[in-house]
Amino acid sequence: MTTIRAVVYARFSSTNQRSESIDAQKRACYKYISEKGYTPVGDYVDEALTGTNLLRPGFQKLLEDSQKGMFDTVIVHKYDRLSRSVYDTLDVQQQLARYGIRVESVIEPFNDSPEGQLQQIVQLGVSQYYSANLAREVVKGLKENAYKAMHNGGIPPYGFDVDPETKKYIINEHEASGIRIMFEKIIQGWSYRELAEYLNLLGYRTKIGNKFSANSSFYDLLTNPKYKGEYVFNRSVSKPKQIGMKRSHRKNKNEEEIIRIPNGVPAIVDEETFELVQKLLKQRRRSKGQHKAKEVYLLTGLVECAECGSAYHGSSRIGGRNKSKYVSYRCSKRKKLENPCKCKEINKTLLDEFVVNQLYTTLLNQTNLEQLLEEVNVKLKQKYADMDQDLPKLQKQLDEVNQKISNLVQAIAMGGLGSLDTITQEIQRLEHDKVKLTELVQENQVKKESLTLTLEQLKQVLDESKQYMLSNHDDMVKYILSRFIHKIIIGNETIIVNYNYGGFYFDFKSILLLESVTYQRDDVYSNSSLKEVV
Repeated sequence: MTTIRAVVYARFSSTNQRSESIDAQKRACYKYISEKGYTPVGDYVDEALTGTNLLRPGFQKLLEDSQKGMFDTVIVHKYDRLSRSVYDTLDVQQQLARYGIRVESVIEPFNDSPEGQLQQIVQLGVSQYYSANLAREVVKGLKENAYKAMHNGGIPPYGFDVDPETKKYIINEHEASGIRIMFEKIIQGWSYRELAEYLNLLGYRTKIGNKFSANSSFYDLLTNPKYKGEYVFNRSVSKPKQIGMKRSHRKNKNEEEIIRIPNGVPAIVDEETFELVQKLLKQRRRSKGQHKAKEVYLLTGLVECAECGSAYHGSSRIGGRNKSKYVSYRCSKRKKLENPCKCKEINKTLLDEFVVNQLYTTLLNQTNLEQLLEEVNVKLKQKYADMDQDLPKLQKQLDEVNQKISNLVQAIAMGGLGSLDTITQEIQRLEHDKVKLTELVQENQVKKESLTLTLEQLKQVLDESKQYMLSNHDDMVKYILSRFIHKIIIGNETIIVNYNYGGFYFDFKSILLLESVTYQRDDVYSNSSLKEVV
């Protein structure tokens, strides 16, 4: 008599079930195997994984082993353990049948007759409906919570806790101060690495108690609208159902699907600060990887064609008798085979320098200087308040580091605390922190001593910044230009520069700045021996 080799497949989902469910399923399945006289040869298990997803490691291993002839039948407690989908369950049974493998259920013993097959399909349909209906009811409940701006489970965002009675967000003051530092330093141009090191020196830790790092999802924190007081739910698009893959926080659903509750959460930063940081982050992502290019095109992403509306892009080529290099901005449709754009390209170096000069002439002229000076000094006074908050924290951390170093040195002298190498390494780490903290304390103290800027100093700063802009064609200049300029429209006769109000560090409401300025294209070449390229 041929022995039938049987394996068990057990699964429980993450909804209202526990690991004990696996034990109960296996116990029932092995009892069934014993009663049938089968030979048990193993089991496959998936814990806390939904039945609507076939990409489960235990289930995939079962399918893989089925092709190797390792067993003759698969025993499940119920057929919906294989899948909540009628189609998927029947498809899996057909796949296994190709290798001579049956699927049997402990509590759903359908036979192979037409009536038995129909009964199985009906039962699977009921299970599929149950799963879909349950998911719908869960989403409905989550949406109702969202309309009330209530927490919908999981770890609350950094900077917030959840009121156990109301289930609404409340500010965690310590973490919130860390969030404000993040926004402030990003506006000042700090990198994620610098920001992480600074937060760690001040004693801040992540929501789960770890140190911050450059990979601490600063982008997700800084783009979370809850920090400006807006409750948002159902924003992120789910990724394809694969094991280990999380929801995609970087891609949003259609706006009509998203629930937004203004003022539904206590704000940690004001809306103006939040929106400014969004623009800065967008610019960072746009310019990512530009440093690898042979040429840095300062105005890439800002220039468009007046004739067809297409973007201008950088173009470089060698030509002429002297085989000299010519670098320009060119309409992206100029070389199109069908209906090419006839708008002329323009010399890169000349356009870059022209735009920088006109920016300073238009924005930073004498008429605006006094108002600009007033706005700058107002901001400097605001910085003084920030320094008053930072300095005590920095000094406290520095004092604590000094005390730790002193304690360890005394321990070495007394021959205590175990390994000398371990103590030495800790002292070196603390000395590194001490240097950084000392630099930050001194930097803040120096800034406090020079808070007021004079008109002459402002003129000097602006002149030096202009020279830097003209002589350094790098990504930093590209970034600065994008803060002030919204768009440059190139035509065959004119150049129109649209200036950007929203990207300034300072509030320029009273400064006389034209929204759009039109220049003659010949102005770009007026001081050059270069001829226009047709």
